[in-house]
Amino acid sequence: MDGSTTIAISLMVSLVGCFVGLAGWLSGRDKKISGDAEWRGEINAKLDIITGVKTDVSELQDEVNDLGKKVVIIEQSAKSAHHRLDEHLQQK
Repeated sequence: MDGSTTIAISLMVSLVGCFVGLAGWLSGRDKKISGDAEWRGEINAKLDIITGVKTDVSELQDEVNDLGKKVVIIEQSAKSAHHRLDEHLQQK
């Protein structure tokens, strides 16, 4: 073998090595992108659940506030009824 044949073989081996390395890098990159997409999907699903819970809590808070207002009205009505009963009992 002469020098030019050795150089040609060396270049071919180098090129094949480069292509193998590039193929490995691309394969790893695709797997990483796929994994990242799956992770982002899970995170988005969890955020959607959290957002739904926040909405539910807000609705429950509004209901509790409404019930609090109704309790105040009922307490006032009961107080008025007791007052009328006391007046009625005193008149007898």
